[in-house]
Amino acid sequence: MGAFRRDASPHVRLLGPQRDSTGARVAVAELLPDGPIATINAGWREREDETTELDDVLGGRMRNLELYRRWREMRAADADFDAAEVRLRRVLGELQTVYQIRLRHALDTISALRRRDEVARVQQAALDDANRVVQELDAWHLRVVAAARQEFYAATGLGERPEVVRHRHEVATMINDCAGFVITGGQVAVLLHCLHVFNLRPLLRGPVITWSAGAMALSERVVLFHDHAAQGAAPAQVYAEGLGVHTGLVCLPHADRRLSVEPARLTQLARRFAPARCVLLDPGVTIDVGSELPADVRVLDPGDATEVGHG
Repeated sequence: MGAFRRDASPHVRLLGPQRDSTGARVAVAELLPDGPIATINAGWREREDETTELDDVLGGRMRNLELYRRWREMRAADADFDAAEVRLRRVLGELQTVYQIRLRHALDTISALRRRDEVARVQQAALDDANRVVQELDAWHLRVVAAARQEFYAATGLGERPEVVRHRHEVATMINDCAGFVITGGQVAVLLHCLHVFNLRPLLRGPVITWSAGAMALSERVVLFHDHAAQGAAPAQVYAEGLGVHTGLVCLPHADRRLSVEPARLTQLARRFAPARCVLLDPGVTIDVGSELPADVRVLDPGDATEVGHG
């Protein structure tokens, strides 16, 4: 099979969690029936090379790009690059902490307003304004995180470092004759960082099949959430800009296990990220980006009447 066209926009299929791999098998059969498949599973971190089951799903045609291994090798071979990575992680961690502190106060205001039973129009105006404050805070966080990453790229001369150039070239060569991509789940922060370091966005062409953290990383913004964490519920928070391969959707994978069903909480989450639509990537979900959402896909409703709507 010849190289896929690099001037074509990718056909992106988002899937729910692949607990039994059924959705992935169907997607591969429909969208990538022939040719090698470039595979990114950096979110698995140290388990990146444990791919026997995944390769079976891909019909023995997997071409593992091993971005996580390559990233670790680049750090081990380049002390200055490694030090810059440590500094970036420290800065991003501090930015996230400051954002979380500010976010809790802003969301507490919304909760306090919801508990009041006063003049409806006065309360609604206050709620609308409080929601705008949260949206502005989310936007601020996206900007400062993006600026920190840009500073990292500029300070390191990332695209000119010999080890980075070598690995990027090897990855581009591996991709050249592939029919498309499969991007799996795992730890979204690691996956997203590897996608950035290897500048994968311009190379994502042909059909792209992805789920869980992969679906999040390819969106406009990565939103972290877990209402049932062992350490207690944490407010949903923007983590960073995604690659923007698909737009208009906020991907919430494993929502059946991680998302509270409290109507007021769901409504506030939907309003916060509007006009983007918060989609619950439940097991069995299949979404072809750019098409109408299937009727069985659950979408958070920004209205007060229902907990969730459908595509």
